[in-house]
Amino acid sequence: MTPARMALGLALLVTAGCAAHADGPPEIVLDRDACSRCGMLISEARHAAAFRTPDGAVRVFDDIGCLRGAAAATPDLTVWVHDGSDGSWMNAGEATFVVSSDIRTPMAGGVLAFRRAADADQAAARYHGRIVRSAELLAAKGAGS
Repeated sequence: MTPARMALGLALLVTAGCAAHADGPPEIVLDRDACSRCGMLISEARHAAAFRTPDGAVRVFDDIGCLRGAAAATPDLTVWVHDGSDGSWMNAGEATFVVSSDIRTPMAGGVLAFRRAADADQAAARYHGRIVRSAELLAAKGAGS
């Protein structure tokens, strides 16, 4: 096999691997990938979030608060967050969020996401927080609002 064919084959494999993530959340490498908004390394998966723009650009965040700040200026996004209970990715549209200054997050965004409403209710009671739906959360300007 010629070097050109090997390079082509490798390029096709890499492209195929990237395509597998085209519809889902990106892979975040903890302590290596930096937040697209603040530049801090993402080191806690539980607080990490991401979005994809309609043109396919992906941005990752170390805190849902950082995502909020970036998402407010960008329409028509596909947004993913981690479930505060089990750490798995989920579409933000399916999440119930808890907002509280008592929730300690990397950039003090004070937001956790939950797949199950009962888990969100428990967290709201624990952190003296309020329940917020995705549309309301992402429509708010900035992390502190």
